[in-house]
Amino acid sequence: MSDFSMKFLKTFLLFSLFWISPSAAGAQAIEKTIGPSGEAVPRYVSLKADEVNVRRGPGRNHKILWVFKKLGLPVKIVSEYENWREIEDQAGAKGWVFHSLLSRRRTGVTVNPKDVGADYLSLRETESTSSKTLARLGEGVIVHILSCTGSWCNIAVNKDLKGYINQTHLWGLFAKEPL
Repeated sequence: MSDFSMKFLKTFLLFSLFWISPSAAGAQAIEKTIGPSGEAVPRYVSLKADEVNVRRGPGRNHKILWVFKKLGLPVKIVSEYENWREIEDQAGAKGWVFHSLLSRRRTGVTVNPKDVGADYLSLRETESTSSKTLARLGEGVIVHILSCTGSWCNIAVNKDLKGYINQTHLWGLFAKEPL
């Protein structure tokens, strides 16, 4: 094999190591790469602390833009630099957070019911719009995601209230992402 062919093959293999294809479960074609942490970017995580500083850049010397005060709030990691993660919140605001303030635990936050043509979001007993409504949820409820099929998510609102919600009614997941 020629030197050019070897270099091309090595470059191709190296590039392909940093590329993740969409899942076979029909997830939307989201372009993901592997960040310095060894994990996919972008990805969703949640806030591990009840107070998280969001900074202008990756480092403690950068100005604090705002402070999140919602333990478990989902955020999307959009890039990485050393131990810092650039995150995006539900409103599209971006900033940098130290990695240890983020958790792999998947959570979601309910969308505005008006955005999906409803007065409220129904927490159902099973994965069906015809099943019993266990609770009516408004906008901004942080939930723990137990599993998702790509259409429905099994969630826990608290330790006593669990059920199913249409996946499009949650922010904190990629479209049709199974979990």
